[in-house]
Amino acid sequence: MWAKAQLNKGKLGAGDFVWAEGANYLRFALVLEPEVSRQRCSEILYLGMVAFGDAAGALIPPEISINYQWPSIILMNNAEIGYAELALSQDDTNGIPNWLVLSLEVHIRPDELEQNPGLNVNITSMWEEGCGGLTSERLLESTARNLVNWFHTWSEEGFKSVHDQWSARQYDKLPLTFALSGEAEEMGKFLGMDETCNALIRDASGTSEIATLDALKTLRNLRNRRS
Repeated sequence: MWAKAQLNKGKLGAGDFVWAEGANYLRFALVLEPEVSRQRCSEILYLGMVAFGDAAGALIPPEISINYQWPSIILMNNAEIGYAELALSQDDTNGIPNWLVLSLEVHIRPDELEQNPGLNVNITSMWEEGCGGLTSERLLESTARNLVNWFHTWSEEGFKSVHDQWSARQYDKLPLTFALSGEAEEMGKFLGMDETCNALIRDASGTSEIATLDALKTLRNLRNRRS
């Protein structure tokens, strides 16, 4: 994560909100000093996804759907347009990480060098799904406003409102397709996310749980292999 590197160099601090310029992607990162335990920090990942979903939903045609695939994938019309990410300090104070970075990357327009956009039906851009008039600047401004609103709601009401809103856009028509070993495989039916941000998975052997931070590490490794 580019923001994490800047943070480690002392160039960023709590409350800093940074973004990358460019028309093809929305990329931003928010640096925070959390006041909750390492486990509860996962809630902020879903808060960020909900804030983006509300922001985009207000700007795009109503027939276009936005959904979330646990733990961090953002979908439009059931194809991936981007993902959220969460990085935590390895050092903590009384079980509370010294810092965290919430970041988001969303594909708005096809890259100029991209060959045959739309060829992969599982990956898309907002432009390909009918959002041709939407700019990264407008989407960034709307997402930032919604982040402020959702942080206020989360601080006042806890995770329930975020959980309910995320679950309302939950995408569960496909099985979870990654394992903690880092190898893509079918894992069973995704039942939903519990109140501690764990995924509930049901297969032939019963119901099991996967923690958000473990799943994020797996997805991060898979993305690094493909890049």
